Amino acid sequence: MDQSKSLLESSCSLDISEVIALSKNEKQKVARRRWAILAKALKSPVGSEPSSPVEEFSVRRISSFMLLRTQQLSSVPKTINSQDFRINDQIAKRTWYKYTIQIDSLEFTVKIGHRNRTFSAEDLMGFNNTGNICIWPSEETLSYYVCSNLSLFKDKKLLELGGGMSCLAGLFAAKFAAPLAVTVTDGNKVSVENVQAALHCNEFACPVACKVLKWGRLQGEEYDVILCADCLFFDDARTDLIECLWSCLRPEGVVLVMAPKRGGTLDNFIAQSEAKGFACKKVLNYSQVVWEKRLTLLENCEYVDDLHYPILIEVTKV
Repeated sequence: MDQSKSLLESSCSLDISEVIALSKNEKQKVARRRWAILAKALKSPVGSEPSSPVEEFSVRRISSFMLLRTQQLSSVPKTINSQDFRINDQIAKRTWYKYTIQIDSLEFTVKIGHRNRTFSAEDLMGFNNTGNICIWPSEETLSYYVCSNLSLFKDKKLLELGGGMSCLAGLFAAKFAAPLAVTVTDGNKVSVENVQAALHCNEFACPVACKVLKWGRLQGEEYDVILCADCLFFDDARTDLIECLWSCLRPEGVVLVMAPKRGGTLDNFIAQSEAKGFACKKVLNYSQVVWEKRLTLLENCEYVDDLHYPILIEVTKV
């Protein structure tokens, strides 16, 4: 359970620390809500639509900072240089959306497919379940940060870890930042297949690869920049994530991690990373636009900073 978000988690599920605090009767309500989430997901005829800012069944509730505009495409997008029948078949089996980020007067757009949903036993029970129904706030804000700071990635070799069904930040960088090369990854093959379909429906400014990558100590390529959104919440995966970062990061490189505090998970990641030999810088106000949206959300009684506000961590080798 490392890179992926489980089916219920990625369907905007309940945070365990909040569940513990609920009364017995409320716990029964929680169980009913969870089953409602799963039933809704299983009965959905297509891959889920982009999430709204407030989800009906979620204690997580705040699911978007409204930095992304989404539009369902009326037809399957044309492929870019693909004569592969298997790829074309995968593209045709998806419902396609245009994801747009606007920075001042500039618009940045990528096309992402959502699976016309069927679930296998492997999807529901296997290692690294996926679904990745929502674009989580950390993915959203990391993508916005990438589009706001394109010069950071120019002529750089870039890796995204745990990118889920969209690898959104990595694809925005590949399309608009003129990097040297981009590799986007997830630990689940279903997620990777979905992103591979998207690679054939977008034009990129550099070579882009997508593959399954299990975290841990690796040997192979090193990268100038590593992107990672909301991958800190599994305690048992933290060591493998840090080993992967250490193996993949060049000595002068930087890791950009975006994640909420979520109890002690973020601080635990920082402490363990520093013990490994990394230096970690926590950045709260990394975008004035995101910061102002946060200040507005603080007035919402359903908003919890600890759970909902993604913090940027810049990780470098000492």
